[in-house]
Amino acid sequence: MREYWVILRAELFGLFISPATYVASFYFLSLLAIGFRFFIESFTATDWILPPLSSLVVGLVFGSPGLIPFLTMRSFAEERRLGTLETLMSAPVGSISLVLGKWSASYLFFLIICGFAFCFPALLHFLFPTQGETLGFTQYEQWIGAWTFLMIFGASFTSVGIFASSITKNQMVAGMLSFTLLTLYLSIMAFSFGESSSLNSIDNFSDFWNACLGSFGHGLHKLQHFSVGLIDVGTIFHQLILSFLFLSLATLQVERLNH
Repeated sequence: MREYWVILRAELFGLFISPATYVASFYFLSLLAIGFRFFIESFTATDWILPPLSSLVVGLVFGSPGLIPFLTMRSFAEERRLGTLETLMSAPVGSISLVLGKWSASYLFFLIICGFAFCFPALLHFLFPTQGETLGFTQYEQWIGAWTFLMIFGASFTSVGIFASSITKNQMVAGMLSFTLLTLYLSIMAFSFGESSSLNSIDNFSDFWNACLGSFGHGLHKLQHFSVGLIDVGTIFHQLILSFLFLSLATLQVERLNH
């Protein structure tokens, strides 16, 4: 357990002193601020399906392929390129502690950036209380649901980035692979938005495939439940499976490199 905390502190320190991390975070938050204004205008002028706070989470989730690769691509790729991974593995550090430490650092930094993003609605409500109440910023169930949704998806997305970094020595390749995998998964989510995953109407392979997409990629649709404080256990379970899968693959890859 001590090794885990050592790795976590070292990785967090590396993220906080990396110029690329700050540049990516700045552009990410800037674009998100512009999108948040659009969400508010859409909510007030049209029958927008999600409240602004939940729409902000949608922006964070769909914008994550442009941010998470910058947080995770150096984790193992840079260690392998410099030849320090072998030195690190020769120390009394287990593969599981190493992978979890690097993943936790990227995950925590991602949540910190999300915390800055949530300053947008908080500041708006502080400056304009009446408008903030109209937009639902005083409904604490929306805050709880939005943060829960964001935390579970952030955990699975950063695990994808850690896995991508573990299979190559080139951090740019790791970043592009992470971007591709995350974009693919988000495309499936968008494709299956609002789809039912009922298994009662499966007659052929196409129906079975669509049911799988609806079952595993329905997280965005479930945000409607999270936005009113209804925590969906199935969505949490799906994302925990993804996190466990990619972190396990990364651990196996690190152990393979150590032999």
